[in-house]
Amino acid sequence: MIKNILFDLDGTITNSYEGIVNAVKFSLDKINFKYDETKLISFIGPPLKDSYMELGFSETESKARIEDFRDYYFKKGMKEMHLYDGIEDTIKNLHDKGYKIYLATSKVESSAKKILSDNHLLKYFSYVAGATMDQSRVEKEDVIAYLLDKTGIKPEESIMVGDRHHDIEGAKMNNIRAIAAEYGFGNKEEYENSVFVAQKPTDIYDYVINNR
Repeated sequence: MIKNILFDLDGTITNSYEGIVNAVKFSLDKINFKYDETKLISFIGPPLKDSYMELGFSETESKARIEDFRDYYFKKGMKEMHLYDGIEDTIKNLHDKGYKIYLATSKVESSAKKILSDNHLLKYFSYVAGATMDQSRVEKEDVIAYLLDKTGIKPEESIMVGDRHHDIEGAKMNNIRAIAAEYGFGNKEEYENSVFVAQKPTDIYDYVINNR
């Protein structure tokens, strides 16, 4: 029985492409690093350190790039986003049906709370779990484990909703089933271990209601 629904943020609740990509470009332009802009979409969802290291930066260099990323993102990038059509109603309707709603994101926790608050969604969430500023907690499996520890919710009564394989695999590592948000930034190969693929936010509501 599903009682708890864990949502990812970027690519699941918010279309944050513009703000994140602009912040990445800012961090790379600052050091005159050459890049293919079409590939920067890979930064949406995964921990920033992992994405920068995939561009060839060392762990130490990635930390410096993250600081520049945050410099832009906290000032402007957080506002360069919009909610996916239907996600607000989906979250509200699930909440009103008695389901407990949670957030599990690799975004810094304080930023995630502000985004939910600015978009009038925070009131629906029982708990918000995110990354730490020092990156000590950033991998999705660690964020989910932290959420489980803080709330005491049972994995077998929970389901994760996310658009990237980090969400699907992070949930699996915590013995939680996962719904793939196909409307986000992942691809079909990333959804192999999901129990359902939602083509639009309202599909999430339909699946949960029909699988009580």
